[in-house]
Amino acid sequence: MLHAFIFAAIAASPLRAEQTSWEVDRDAQRWAFDLRWHDAEGAEHRARFELPTAPVKADLQEPLRFRVQEANQHVAGEVRAWAADRNGPEITVRASGGGVRISASGRSRSRVQQALADAAEVRDQAAADYQREHGFTTIGGAIAPDHIRHVREYADEMAPVVEALGGPGEDPRSFATLALGFVQSIPYERASAQRDRYRRPMSLLGRNKGDCDSKSTLFLALVHQAWPELPLAMIYIPGHVYVGLDLEPMKGESFLQSDQGVWLLAEPVGPALRPLGEVDRKSRRRARRGKVELRALEERS
Repeated sequence: MLHAFIFAAIAASPLRAEQTSWEVDRDAQRWAFDLRWHDAEGAEHRARFELPTAPVKADLQEPLRFRVQEANQHVAGEVRAWAADRNGPEITVRASGGGVRISASGRSRSRVQQALADAAEVRDQAAADYQREHGFTTIGGAIAPDHIRHVREYADEMAPVVEALGGPGEDPRSFATLALGFVQSIPYERASAQRDRYRRPMSLLGRNKGDCDSKSTLFLALVHQAWPELPLAMIYIPGHVYVGLDLEPMKGESFLQSDQGVWLLAEPVGPALRPLGEVDRKSRRRARRGKVELRALEERS
């Protein structure tokens, strides 16, 4: 996929998002949220909404973590099951935290090599199936949460939040602007000793913090709920994530051009209150120096 970035001149010191209050009333049936925040013009906004207790607690109690040893044991079992059903060279499979090792032995070198190639295909397919089943994918050669899947799966659950933000309105750009400020104002979750800190939308709202991919997922889930026909995309650069929307860039706004068309850029991470079409200087440098990968929610017509 070919990508070309067009970056506009960016203000050096954007205002920082400020969440002025975050209150939650919890009971067995629902969590009632009451949030206030300031936008880039200094105007205060308020959103009050309720989410059912069960899915919020489920996401909080079960963080999305890729269990390497469990995954490798599953993949090894699939390869062993495949090998038991075939004739030919003997296949040996060993699983560890470092991966799944396959060896083969037999009298014919060509048949051994073919058996190893076939077993590797089974292994790779089993690994992909396991990742998909557990909410992961491969991005830039590394295993990562399947953010686009979570955008799609959580969109309906974000309906109360969309309504609290005033509903879809008549213009997707206006809704996206308000939703962007709302997400940017949620406190940023900095790196910690815990390697896997990605939060799905319910967990992010329930804990009131998140990092770049967590907040990008929440933002796109809100926009997808409000405007389900609007194409959206996750944009991955080295060490960071932001998003693209199928909205026509205005003069001075930054966008990405791919083989799927033009994407208006947005950076939900905060705490900088960057409007639609504006990304951080560090993000621009990373995009120019490293590989850029785009994952679209829906293919464009």
